[in-house]
Amino acid sequence: MTLRPVHDGNLDSSPSAEREQKAGVMDGQVAIVTGGTGDIGRGVCRALTKAGATVVALDLDTSRAEGAARVLECDVTDPAACTAAVNQIVDEFGGVNTLVNLAQQFVVHTPLLEVTDDDMRVSFDSGPTATLRMMQLCYPHIKARGGGSIVNAASGGATLGMPGEGAYAAAKEAIRGLTKVAALEWGSDNIRVNAICPVATTIPDKFPEGVANSIPLRRVGDPETDIGSVIVFLAGPGAYITGRTLQIDGGAGSWR
Repeated sequence: MTLRPVHDGNLDSSPSAEREQKAGVMDGQVAIVTGGTGDIGRGVCRALTKAGATVVALDLDTSRAEGAARVLECDVTDPAACTAAVNQIVDEFGGVNTLVNLAQQFVVHTPLLEVTDDDMRVSFDSGPTATLRMMQLCYPHIKARGGGSIVNAASGGATLGMPGEGAYAAAKEAIRGLTKVAALEWGSDNIRVNAICPVATTIPDKFPEGVANSIPLRRVGDPETDIGSVIVFLAGPGAYITGRTLQIDGGAGSWR
């Protein structure tokens, strides 16, 4: 596996700009973001980088890593690959402070009566099983640094319910269960564990017509400024929050 720097064309990568970007609440921290080259992942990586963190994005697709300070190809469903990735990051950067689990393979919209065992396997292998694996691997390194933050991606489509999303909803609710248990077990180690339910995209037109108008704030969230900023807060020193699920959806679920 190769760990390489990646620079976003929208960010000035000059030394002075880099120093300015890193003058933030996460100075000196190391953050891992799984699914870090996806639509939301790229925005989260940018937000963490601007807050001062050294960020490593783990993903199968390394071609879309704009905005991530560094990217490492990793299949989160492969235990050996996850172990090697975390070991490499710790060897190179000295530890881990923050873990953001965004990786999740989606199963095609399927009525509940048609959900297969394979649909469930894919959803759970890439979701809660991979999330637990990364949490277990990063735990001793976060603890060794005096504590830190873990943020797991759940979904409003699960907490609120959405027809056709049975396998996905089950996987995402399992992640919320893991989040609560980890918060209780690891709180004494000063490790805060929370879940988020984001509604965001880099391309608002990807959402069906009228979706933005159904959101009280009348817009689909921005991955960096709306989602990434909340994760920066959860990872920063001022977040006296653990075991919670934050709906970062512009109020989309408030009417249900």
